[in-house]
Amino acid sequence: MNLKATNATKLIQDVYIHDTPGKKEWVLVTGASSGFGEEFARQYAEKGHPLVLVARRLDRLQTLAETLRQQHGIEVVAEQVDLSDVAAVIQLHQRLRERDIAIDILINNAGIGDFVSFPEISSDKWDRMLNIHLKGSFNCCQAVLAGMKEKKYGKIVNVSSVAGKRGDFIGNAHYTAAKAGIIGLTRSLALYAAPFGINVNAIAPGLVATELSDEMSSEMKATTISRIPAGRLGRPEEIARAAAFLVSEDASYIFGETLSVNGGSYMD
Repeated sequence: MNLKATNATKLIQDVYIHDTPGKKEWVLVTGASSGFGEEFARQYAEKGHPLVLVARRLDRLQTLAETLRQQHGIEVVAEQVDLSDVAAVIQLHQRLRERDIAIDILINNAGIGDFVSFPEISSDKWDRMLNIHLKGSFNCCQAVLAGMKEKKYGKIVNVSSVAGKRGDFIGNAHYTAAKAGIIGLTRSLALYAAPFGINVNAIAPGLVATELSDEMSSEMKATTISRIPAGRLGRPEEIARAAAFLVSEDASYIFGETLSVNGGSYMD
């Protein structure tokens, strides 16, 4: 990457330059204390990347961070943040800047489940679901974008869901709307960010064996599995590998795509 003399000093002071020899890209993973997020963190740690891990459960997050530090000798920052609060997200990135940390790869994974039928969705349930999934993803994208534009480099993967593409069989409309919104956010941001050398994509997992799927009733889970041609739930590492592909150089010409990882339950 060629740096103009007029802004080289500022870039060196403010951000990590992508092609600096010997340095690894900083990866921010949200919802990192369990499920997909934990698997994302483990895979990037194995590759030697320094990590910023964000979640609501600080105790589990700190335990994971310490484990990854000891196993891989990497720098890991653990932060408890309400991602739906834009001020809290801005403050997080200010703290990172103070430590000379600039995010190169963002994995927007934070989310919640709430397996209810359409008539059971209250206004509070609707707002909470969209705030955590969609607004949280938007806040994080907006927070990292300035630094990525400055470097002319960045990778963003937003975690949607098969429900965001096809709807949800049980009428889980607030979750479906949030995940469909993430697909729209991904496409719009990809169009804006591509000229700056920033790849923005999404993944749309089907049902995966995590704590979230454990909240489902046995009957609901069995019904869902019966609709999956692969005949089983997905595994967290399978989802993490899909995200890893989208931030790799092998995917450098992919922009605005939502990659389905669902065992064949929805094909488009």
